[in-house]
Amino acid sequence: MKRWMLIALFVCACGSSNNNNNGGSSGPGSITGTVGGQPLNVKDAVYVLENNSVNLVVTDRENTCALLSGTTLPGPTTALFVSVANFVPPNTLSPLVTGDYAFFDLAGPLPTSAGRYWYGGFETLDTSCKPTGTTPATGGTVTVTQTGSVTPTATHFKANLTGLHFGTDTLNGNIEATYCAALLNPVCGAVIAQPPGAVE
Repeated sequence: MKRWMLIALFVCACGSSNNNNNGGSSGPGSITGTVGGQPLNVKDAVYVLENNSVNLVVTDRENTCALLSGTTLPGPTTALFVSVANFVPPNTLSPLVTGDYAFFDLAGPLPTSAGRYWYGGFETLDTSCKPTGTTPATGGTVTVTQTGSVTPTATHFKANLTGLHFGTDTLNGNIEATYCAALLNPVCGAVIAQPPGAVE
C-alpha cells in the first residue's frame, strides 16, 4: 500500500540562484504572523505529488526548486513545510480533493476515521543548510482550493492557511505553489517521516 510520506524537516533549498523554477513561480502568496518571533516573507512556494499526498515548501528565498541541488544557502532562510493527504484507514491514500484538511499530529496514532489531514512545521536554516530552529505545527486548517498537476507549467497547487498553530504562535495566509520534481530527491537532503503503521 501507499505510504503517506511527510517532510519532517525543511527540504533544504540550497545551492545556486539561477532562475529556473521548473515552470516559474506565479503569485506564491503571503503569510501573516510569526513563529518564535520569526515572520515568513513569502518569495516562493513549491510542491510535489507523491503517493497521492502533496508535500509543500514555502520559503523566503526565490527560485527554491533550482536551489535544491546545492549544499549552501545565500543567507539565513525561513520555511514552512506542509503535507496534505486524503487518508482512508488503515493506511490508504485517496487522490487529493479540494476542501478543508484538519491537523494531524504525526507523533500520535494514525487517524481512525477517513478524512483529509495535514501535518507541518516551521523552520529556520543557516547558510550551510543546517536547521537553527524547528517548530512542529500543533493545529489549524489547510483549505486546498486547487489540487495541482505534475506538469510544471500547468495547474498550480493552491491553499488557504487558517489559524496554523505552532504552540502559542499562529500563521494565516494563502499559497500558490509550482510543481518541483527536485523536491523528491534534494541533494541538500531531507528528513522524511511517516505516520506509524503506514506501509508500502
